[in-house]
Amino acid sequence: MNTYTARVLRHTMERWNSEYALVLDEAHASNLQRTRLLSPLAAALNGFFAVLFLWMALSASDDDPAYRWKFWQLLTHTGMGAALALCAWACRPLEHRHRSLAGRWLPVLAMAVCIVFAMLITAIDQWVTPAITPFFIACIVTSLTIYLRPHVAAALFGVAFVLFSTLIGMTQHNPEMLLSNRLNGLAVCVIGFCLSVLMWRKFTTIAVQKHQLEKAHTELQLKQRELERLTRQDGLTGLFNRNTFVELSTNELKRAKRQGSATTILLLDLDHFKRINDTWGHPAGDAVLRHVAQTMVNSVRSTDLVGRLGGEEFIVLLPHTTAEASRKIAEKIRQRLEVSDIRWEDKRIAVTASIGLAGTTAEESREFDSLYTEADKALYLAKQRGRNRVI
Repeated sequence: MNTYTARVLRHTMERWNSEYALVLDEAHASNLQRTRLLSPLAAALNGFFAVLFLWMALSASDDDPAYRWKFWQLLTHTGMGAALALCAWACRPLEHRHRSLAGRWLPVLAMAVCIVFAMLITAIDQWVTPAITPFFIACIVTSLTIYLRPHVAAALFGVAFVLFSTLIGMTQHNPEMLLSNRLNGLAVCVIGFCLSVLMWRKFTTIAVQKHQLEKAHTELQLKQRELERLTRQDGLTGLFNRNTFVELSTNELKRAKRQGSATTILLLDLDHFKRINDTWGHPAGDAVLRHVAQTMVNSVRSTDLVGRLGGEEFIVLLPHTTAEASRKIAEKIRQRLEVSDIRWEDKRIAVTASIGLAGTTAEESREFDSLYTEADKALYLAKQRGRNRVI
């Protein structure tokens, strides 16, 4: 049972440490922002108390037994306000540097300043009251304001109790009151530490969940983009698939009509492609299709559309291109395929293609289906007349 408990505790601590490393930067940034916003408010409150004690000290008579208490409270609140104002001023240039040494530890320093001055105020209060309210408020408020890792919180509140016990003993001379205050101070430090740990765990849990949601959202976006790509592109060659090509070509033809420019379609079919699959196998056929696709993309402009209709049939849309210019492009594609044998298992596979070409001008205003039908007829003629040619 002990071994199992130890293993569970070790696993929990390892998980917590990995989570702490993940959220530490966010904690530093949040601490710095809170210190920058809350320190001026606390300094202003101390300034109000300092003015109040100054007025009380100035209006007190010479034989006022509480004069010493008022005077030292005036000094303490003035010093605390000045220290917190200095912390607020130091936070401003560190707004975007929370990873720096100063950015990480300045909020902890501000927290320690609050607790130390609260000890002094509490110790001075012992001259007139046995209450430890200022120390209690400082420990609770700071533990709820600044995110501290458990070991840092343990060190801070441990040192705070030692200092508190020492300072309270200098001004509270009633043994029973002193013991009661020290026990209460211990309880306050334990409560402050527990609250600090709870706040840190709550922050860590929320931050980790936020990271997980962001990661899941990013992965979902990537999968969505991949799905969109798969629905628009041919999985083997990466070219536009039939539906996408028809959609984009229809839009291009409408644009060409508005701009008064010519458009041409090239319909390409590999010669005797079935022999390649039968002789070399389908993996070799896939390699040939990828090679043809890459050759076509490299032979046209970036503004031209290249798609795979299915099987060994490819199609190209050439915007702003006359039929004569398109014939030259088609010949370039055909020649490049003819001379670029594909290496497969230490042997070479020869590839040729037949190409049918059909074009339109803005005045003719032909639809995609009409152009495709004419290009298909031209491709059929190219096959009839011996293949490996442009018609």
